[in-house]
Amino acid sequence: MKIITVVAGDKNFIHYTTTSVEYSKKLGYPTKIYDLGGLGVGKPFEARVSPQVGAKIPSKPNIIKDALLDVDDNDVVVWIDADALILKRIDEILDINFDIGVTVRQPKAKENSLPINAGIVFVRKTEQALEFVDNWIELCETGVSDQKELNKLCQVTTKDMDTSVIRNNTLIHVFQCRIYNNSYFKKKPAPHAKILHYKSKLRHMFPS
Repeated sequence: MKIITVVAGDKNFIHYTTTSVEYSKKLGYPTKIYDLGGLGVGKPFEARVSPQVGAKIPSKPNIIKDALLDVDDNDVVVWIDADALILKRIDEILDINFDIGVTVRQPKAKENSLPINAGIVFVRKTEQALEFVDNWIELCETGVSDQKELNKLCQVTTKDMDTSVIRNNTLIHVFQCRIYNNSYFKKKPAPHAKILHYKSKLRHMFPS
């Protein structure tokens, strides 16, 4: 089993995408890069990017499925938003049994009233995971968001932190945002975090 990181971006995210890739490679993780238009590196991929605030990339599950088809069974594909950086190795996730891994926000966080932030998604290549991603793709085809649809499929809350739940025969593990998708470092350092997410108002803090 191995971990493969996946990053995608267009010409507007060249700096974010290339920096994210550099961080992943520095830790020794093989990385798949998807060029959504004008990036200049990686695999060209036609993806629908919604202009709506917070909508992100409705084609995110399509990209994840493409990456899954190119890895071995039980490998873990880790989607990393272009504005997120992996700072430390996360090999321990390989010891956890799951098909899909998501991160939920801190209990007091209120953003779009959705517990899951889809900036980081872990997908182990299993039959159940592939079926889950297909269902995610189907939902996104009629929506404008990847995140809203992921929340709908997983149906987890902050109370499920550090536990696993089964949804439609899919084993979903809920990881801590503070470690694997941390965006709570604006006012104080987060030495415990392994992945920092410089989303929205944190973009100005992204390494230059």
